[in-house]
Amino acid sequence: MSSIPAPRPSEFESLVVESEALEQAMSMLQDEPAPTMQEVGQVRRDYRDWHARARRLLVGDAVNRFDDQRDGNVFSPGVSKFLDDPRQESVLKAYDGSFPMGRWQYPFKSVRGRLEKQRSILLEAAPTKSSAETVADELAEVLRRLPTFMQVLQRRREQWRVGEAIADEHDLQVVVEALLRALFDDVRPEDYVPSRAGSNSRVDFVMPEVGVVVETKMTRANLTASKLGEELLVDAGRYPKHPECSAIVALVYDPDQRIENPRGLEGDLTSRTESGLSFVCVVVS
Repeated sequence: MSSIPAPRPSEFESLVVESEALEQAMSMLQDEPAPTMQEVGQVRRDYRDWHARARRLLVGDAVNRFDDQRDGNVFSPGVSKFLDDPRQESVLKAYDGSFPMGRWQYPFKSVRGRLEKQRSILLEAAPTKSSAETVADELAEVLRRLPTFMQVLQRRREQWRVGEAIADEHDLQVVVEALLRALFDDVRPEDYVPSRAGSNSRVDFVMPEVGVVVETKMTRANLTASKLGEELLVDAGRYPKHPECSAIVALVYDPDQRIENPRGLEGDLTSRTESGLSFVCVVVS
C-alpha cells in the first residue's frame, strides 16, 4: 500500500540503511586486493547520489551541517576528499618504506564519524506521524481486507450474497459503517463540511475521537480511473474545512476491476493535501 509522503519517516530510515551499506563499501576501498578504478568510481557516484537525495529532505541549518560532513575542512577531510582518492598513500613515509602514521593519506576511520553524523542529522529531521495519521494507515490496512470479510460471510452463509447486494455507493456505505462501528466507539455517517458558498457538502464518515474521515467510492461504467482521481482530489480539498478532520482515508471499491492499475492509482492519490492533511487511498475489488 502507498504510504503518505510527508516526506515519510520511512524515507529517512531508508537513507540511513543505505548509508550503512555505503559505509561498508567505502571501508573496503582501502582493503586488499585493491579495488579497480571502476569500483572506486561506483562508490563515489553512489555516495553523491545518496547525499543529493538525502539533502533534499533537509531544511535550514541541517542542510549546512549535512554538507559540512561531506566537505570537511583543511584539518579534517570530509567524505568527498576521501572518495577522491581513497588509496592515496600518506606523505609521512619513512625511509624504509613504512608508514609510521598509517598508510593512507585519508584513512577511512577519519571519515567514518562523518557518515555517522550525517545519519544523526537525518534521524533528527525525520518527521513523526500524528496519531490521526497512524490510525489512518492502520484503518487503510483493515479496509484493504474488506473483500475477504465479505467472502467469508458468503462462503459460510451462501444465502448472504453480500458482494452481489452492493449495487452502489449507498450499499457500500452500509457495509463500511458496520465495519467502522466494530472498530470505533464514535462513528458519524454523512457529516457536513461547511462551504464558503453558503451550501454544505457531506463526507461519508467521521470518527472525531481519532480525527479521521472516511470517504467511499464505487466504480461504475461511466467512471474512469482518471475521473475517479479527479473526484477524490476535489474531495480532498474540502476536508480542511471539517473541524474533526486530521487525516482522510478514501476507499475505492472496484468489484468489476475496471481500474487497470489499482496500485498506481493508490500511489498517485496517497499524498498530503495543500493544507497538510494526510490523504490515504485504498483500492479493493
